[in-house]
This record gives sequence, structure tokens and C-alpha cells, in this order.
Amino acid sequence: MRVKEVGRDELAGVLTAAHAVWGRGRALEDFVAFHLALADSPWGREHSRYLVRADDTDRPLSALRIDSLAGRLDDRPVRIAELGALFTIPEARGRGHASALLGRALEEARQAGHDLAMLVASMPQSLYERAGFDPLPASETACRTAMPAPWPKEPAWLRSGDDPLARIPGLRRGGEDDLPAIAAIHAEETAQQRLRIDRDPAAWEFVLMKTGMPRGRGTDEDRFWVIERGGRVKAYVFLQAESPTLRWREHGALRDARVLLAELFWCALSVARRRRLERIEGWQMPEILTLGPLYPASQRSRKTDRPMLRSLDPALVAPVFANEEECRLWELDAL
Repeated sequence: MRVKEVGRDELAGVLTAAHAVWGRGRALEDFVAFHLALADSPWGREHSRYLVRADDTDRPLSALRIDSLAGRLDDRPVRIAELGALFTIPEARGRGHASALLGRALEEARQAGHDLAMLVASMPQSLYERAGFDPLPASETACRTAMPAPWPKEPAWLRSGDDPLARIPGLRRGGEDDLPAIAAIHAEETAQQRLRIDRDPAAWEFVLMKTGMPRGRGTDEDRFWVIERGGRVKAYVFLQAESPTLRWREHGALRDARVLLAELFWCALSVARRRRLERIEGWQMPEILTLGPLYPASQRSRKTDRPMLRSLDPALVAPVFANEEECRLWELDAL
């Protein structure tokens, strides 16, 4: 057995093996092409790599991806190794391959100068707890798109099925040229977090690739919406239709424009109803939705997709966070 970094010529084979675990209904060809495009992007080439544990015939048994992220912890810069897409082929499970690969990845990340390791645990957390990871506080929110009776706070235009573009002033589909504005909004959203991931322009382009959003404006199929008023983008939301659910993937609003998040929710609800989706779900949805309540929604501690963290620097004590607002990992920071 040996662990090695996967070269570009080998990556398609590893992704083909990963599809059985991480494909989530996407066609094999689309899944492989999508992840190859991410790996070939400017950010991907510089910050992302794959490790594989292979047998004596060089067949991949287990693999994972390591992304090197810039961030801050309690106002000091940190390098974060984000581990993702860990899998073991079915016939090799139960033999310690994933555990051995994870240990090797953590050691390589430490040697490369990373201060912290982070991951999103979609499988049982015990594997990661044995590797020294602790779960971070994390919540999720969900609501149904249809109610037994009309909800009184719902706008009349929504009940009549009108187009939100005609009813919400300044609403439009977003595009690449909105990146500087939403990057500034996101930086403001995360500024008070004790732990946060920073996004430079290349990282933002990578984020847009992860949303699957085509280049240009007006062809994004409802994935990216902004509200612009007075010549300035004031709020944004990223959505993802995954039947029967509309994922609320990320949002942001300027501090003096938080009320516009309600308008973006009504837009999302209109999209979901038009596509006959049953629910809207997200790791984080605006407080205006849950505290109002603007619309009936449930909020609970996350049971799956739990973010987990461990220190790689012996001199850095693993931080303890009082609540999610101190250490939020946004959905578009994970893949």
C-alpha cells in the first residue's frame, strides 16, 4: 500500500471511483467533467490537490481532496487545510484505508505549514473524532413551499404567481460583474466571526464555478440573484435546485439593507413554487425569516454535514466557540 498525490492524468480515474459515493444523482460524465474543471481552474491548480491510497497494482482504494484556504482566527491570519470528498471503494471498506489516508493527509498539511484542518462530516463523525477533530456548532433551517392556508405575511403578488422581477424593485439575476460588490458584502457579513475563511478574487471565481453558474448575466437559471438600488448591489443570494428541495446556499446584505433579505426569500419561494419544489433548506437562512417569523420555518442543530475542526500547530490550542455566529462555515466554502 502507498499514498501518493494524484497527477492530472490520473484524476479522471479517481473521480470515476468517487462518483459512486459523491455523485448525488449527477451523470458520471458530468460529475467527472465538473471536478476536472474545478481542478484546472486558476484557484484549483494553486490550492487544491488529491491524495490517494493505492494497492500494489496502483488501483485507488481510498482518496480525498485537500484545499488550502486562507483565513483568520481571533484576528490572526491562519492557513486552513480543508479536507473533502473522502471515500473508500466498496470492496475495500472496513480495512482502515480511510483512517490511514486521513492521518497521512493531516501530517502533510502540518508539514506544509497549515495551522488548522477543517472538514464537513457527511459520514459518521467517529472516524474524524479519532483523528482529533471536534464538531463546530452548526444549524440548518427548512420550510415548506406550500401552506395549508395562505400565510398572512406572504405578498399578494406571490400568491397570484406574478414574476418577482416585476414586483421587487431592483431585483435581477446576478453575474460575474457583480463579484466585487458581493465580495465586499460577504466580507462585512463574516467580519465579526472569530474563525472565518477569506476569499480573494480567484477564490470567488472558484466559488462561482462551484455553484455551476454559467458565465455572463441572465443565463444562470435562478442560481444567483441580487437586489441593486441606487446604482449599488445591496443584497444577494445563491440558490440551487435539487429536487424536491431548493437549497439556500449563501446570502449577504449590507448592514443598512438587511430588510432586503426578506425580498430575496420571497423571490426564492417564487422560484421553488414555479419549479414545484417542496421545500427550501439551507445551512443558514436569514434571521429575518426565523425571528419574525417572516414565514413558518424550523431551525435545528445540524445532524449531517457537520463542520469539524482540529489544530495542526502544537502551539495553537484548539479554540472553543460559544455559538455558530463565531465560526460559521458557509455552504459555498464546502464542496
